[in-house]
Amino acid sequence: MTTIVLISHSNDIAQGTKQLIQQMAGNVNVVAKGGLKDGTIGTSFDDINHVLNELNDDALCFYDIGSSEMNLDMAIEMYAGDYQISKVDAPIVEGSFTAAVKLSVGGSLEDAVQEVKLNF
Repeated sequence: MTTIVLISHSNDIAQGTKQLIQQMAGNVNVVAKGGLKDGTIGTSFDDINHVLNELNDDALCFYDIGSSEMNLDMAIEMYAGDYQISKVDAPIVEGSFTAAVKLSVGGSLEDAVQEVKLNF
């Protein structure tokens, strides 16, 4: 199975997108990390790195703006685990939803990436 990872500056955006995916593609694992530990807007390399290192399968990572991409890129670069971790350049809500639906009907990680590329 492939996990969808959502990285946002806003916990509300990350959690809301996760809820949308779970309602429409409930059999897909979604990990949402939004905002900073103190509840403010932002992203943290350490938090994203921790999320990736806790994964138990391959992952498609979606992000929103600015430092979320930069921190995600660094975390992927530093990742030393055994799973395939892929960053997907697509709108966080629409892209992750599209990928999750593809995964929910048996698509592979590659199928999901291709579906997102066809739509965005």
